[in-house]
Amino acid sequence: MNEIVKVLTEDGSHTLFHSGVGEHYHSIHGAVQESMHVFIRAGFSVASERFDNLSVLEVGFGTGLNALLTLDASTKQKIRTLYTAYEPFPLSPDVASGLNYTETDLLIGHSSDFITMHKAADGELIKINPLFSFRKYLCKFQSGHSPEAAFNLVYFDAFSPEVEPELWTPDIFQMIRKSMLAGGVLVTYCARGSVRRILQSSGFRVERLPGPPGKREMLRATAI
Repeated sequence: MNEIVKVLTEDGSHTLFHSGVGEHYHSIHGAVQESMHVFIRAGFSVASERFDNLSVLEVGFGTGLNALLTLDASTKQKIRTLYTAYEPFPLSPDVASGLNYTETDLLIGHSSDFITMHKAADGELIKINPLFSFRKYLCKFQSGHSPEAAFNLVYFDAFSPEVEPELWTPDIFQMIRKSMLAGGVLVTYCARGSVRRILQSSGFRVERLPGPPGKREMLRATAI
């Protein structure tokens, strides 16, 4: 039986371990630290310099940590953001409420917003606050993808290519590129050469960046 176990990481924030796939949702070296490094500093901060408003796609909503950090950044920096996430295997609100993200200094005060996102019905558009709107599709990206969307920031946070190889393919990244505006930013924790080459052949200019603690590199790609 698949089991999801809460794990305390080195920065004091929680991650989850999924026994069915044998992987953690976030780095054991620090969940919040990793998400801030990969998705907020390398992604959100760059895209918000290029675009007045952000339309974010997340492939792999998981714990909701990336969405929560983006809500916080959007609100503090006054950047209007529409956040669209795909998650075929959502966590129960009970599991989500046991995660300690909203007890950290950075995210304190967002506990009700966090649970609201986890309880969101399939495809329901929710206005969390005047600047941040959220919707979550309870399906795989490739089956629920909306080709007319115009995303300018993509968080590619699926499980690793070993666990979810069907998501790390040319077809998927070409689909993502077609749904993005030119100049849009895609960030992912995975820096392997095969992923970099697929991104390059799918219409992206790709940079290797220093990774978060415990990981040497990550990738940032710009839609061209």
